[in-house]
Amino acid sequence: MKTLALVTMMLFASTCAAGAVELKLGHFAADGHPCDVAAKQFKENVEKRTNGEVTISLYGNNALGSPPEVLEQVLLGAVDMSLSGQDQIAKHLPFYDVISTPFGFKNYDVADKVIDGPFKTWADPELAKKGLVHLADWEWGFRQLTNSRHPVNTPADMKGMKIRTPPAFAYQAFVEAAGGNAVTIAFSELVMAMKQGVVDGQENPIGTIYSLKLYETQKYMTIVNYTYSSMVHLVNKKSWDKLTPDQQKILTEESVNSAKLARKLLRDSEDTQLKDLQATKGMEIVKPDLKPWKDAMGPAWEKVKARVGADNFVRFMAMVEAAEK
Repeated sequence: MKTLALVTMMLFASTCAAGAVELKLGHFAADGHPCDVAAKQFKENVEKRTNGEVTISLYGNNALGSPPEVLEQVLLGAVDMSLSGQDQIAKHLPFYDVISTPFGFKNYDVADKVIDGPFKTWADPELAKKGLVHLADWEWGFRQLTNSRHPVNTPADMKGMKIRTPPAFAYQAFVEAAGGNAVTIAFSELVMAMKQGVVDGQENPIGTIYSLKLYETQKYMTIVNYTYSSMVHLVNKKSWDKLTPDQQKILTEESVNSAKLARKLLRDSEDTQLKDLQATKGMEIVKPDLKPWKDAMGPAWEKVKARVGADNFVRFMAMVEAAEK
């Protein structure tokens, strides 16, 4: 009887192991970045709540390639999940560039209301047509300017500067409207480009500037909050269909929980990081009047409108207006 019981237990364990689903998650956050911390929470909680029947293999810090490459792998099914920037998704769904409209969101509260609400309702069916399941939007943050030359208070101070941007349409439109020269450099090459002086400056959220130690080469920061960006948690539909409904529910819930964690960590740390950047890292930080910047954005808005379509642009701005009430 003991032998029969042992064989039964072994067969049960074997069946469980065979039924386990491993999902690869690729993202571009550096080690220790709030989104890296959130990804680790996602992995731990999913594995715990599914009793190990779903395991998450994490590949952060561009381990699977550049952000656009990782999204391509998810679309092809070579990677199961990604945390992809909205600008990367816009390569496949151009309307996504409305999110990056310069000065489209005035604060985090408005961004949350739009992205978690009507924009997600709009985006989910379009992503589904590409074979993607949209779980939640994590955080990357409002983007700021840094440079190695001199303080930038107005667009006129930026004239002629070479500013690194990712291959992101709306970010480049902002730099050009402000009078700078946009230079496309991959995220994985950003730090080296700064060290080698390939460009004068770059734009990224405070947390990214801090975690990548860009203060080592960028002495000046301008707080402009010119656009908001998030990491969109996407799953290949075929990978999603390997999961039971209960497992799908767990993944969705834990993605939302990790999105909340990433947002809290990033937002709570910004003031502390700014103080440290100024007090101990030697950065000069200015918070200029934003009116001249917004006034200069006419050409950028027209470019975004032409890129996404006038109807889509109007639809997005109506969402923003409703969220501001």
